[in-house]
Amino acid sequence: MNNSTITEEIRVIATLQRELNIATAALLLTGQITIIGVFVTSGEFSLSLSGPLFGRERVESKFGDQLTNSLIDVIDIIIAVLLLIDEVRVVSSVVGPSRFTVNVSGPIFGAPVSEPTLPFLKKGYKFFKKIVSKHFEIDPLFFSKK
Repeated sequence: MNNSTITEEIRVIATLQRELNIATAALLLTGQITIIGVFVTSGEFSLSLSGPLFGRERVESKFGDQLTNSLIDVIDIIIAVLLLIDEVRVVSSVVGPSRFTVNVSGPIFGAPVSEPTLPFLKKGYKFFKKIVSKHFEIDPLFFSKK
């Protein structure tokens, strides 16, 4: 494999990662997914996102408190903005029995920038895109870089 082929593949993977970030932000902003947990490891943390679209219930206040529900919505909006401005990125996905979770992290959470190096990312992207496109009709222009 020559350098130009490797560079092209890395560019494709970087584009796929960016599209995953945008799709995840859109799902957060439309309330289809929400923060469900925080994973803390040595020196960093990541946020776990899931919801009805991925086989889990949407996180809401235990007693229907509007302030708590509003706070959860604000956190989701902040995460979406961080995804859109590339401060955090989708770093992993977890598939379990009848559920799917997306994890996001980045330098502002102490994690290194996830660089495009994984050739099997295309397969994960296609799986994610298939799930999202099954339930949503998203204008292709939304994903185009300008």
